Amino acid sequence: MGVWNRNAHSRGPTIAVMRRALRYAVALVVAAAVTAGVVVLTPRPERHLILFAGVAQVYAVGTAVALRYPGALWGSGGNWASGALAGVTTFGTLSLLQGIDGGQNLAAAALGWGLVGFGFVVGVAFEREREGD
Repeated sequence: MGVWNRNAHSRGPTIAVMRRALRYAVALVVAAAVTAGVVVLTPRPERHLILFAGVAQVYAVGTAVALRYPGALWGSGGNWASGALAGVTTFGTLSLLQGIDGGQNLAAAALGWGLVGFGFVVGVAFEREREGD
């Protein structure tokens, strides 16, 4: 009986075979941690409640999808599209951080970054489901 290698390139058990309930639980913990961190770091958080709701929802669903298709995030082999995604995400997130209400808005930046990640993993999931993977 072989030893399970936790390396992402292992042929053993992977996160993809994680039970659905466990994936959802991990996703809720990630969403709660990210949202709580954003709330703590946001001045006058009562003004940004709808952003916090968006952050929580995007990170919960995005994490659940990413855990279902881990190769989307931890696969090997970069290309121009991954470079473009990283560059545009960085620039867009920094723009959101600086460009809302004339000051820094971490909640808007976190939501923007989460939406990019969510769009990416859902796009991968869509293609994998269409291919029957």
